Amino acid sequence: MYFNSSEEWLVILAASVIIIGLLVKTYRDYRNMTFEMNKKIARQEKDEAYLRKLKEVVDKKNEELQRIIKSKKK
Repeated sequence: MYFNSSEEWLVILAASVIIIGLLVKTYRDYRNMTFEMNKKIARQEKDEAYLRKLKEVVDKKNEELQRIIKSKKK
């Protein structure tokens, strides 16, 4: 089956639009995944910093309690 020149241009245009559409969708998906991953990493770092600070507070309280217990034993 042969196409005349106007049909060929129409087919080329349709194929180009499909390819460009796929490229745009792929780019958007990549950008969204990157944004979500960066958000997840930032939240994980924030949680880790919170846990480190919480551990320091618990350790200080534990040391204070140990000192109080030792002083009461004497």
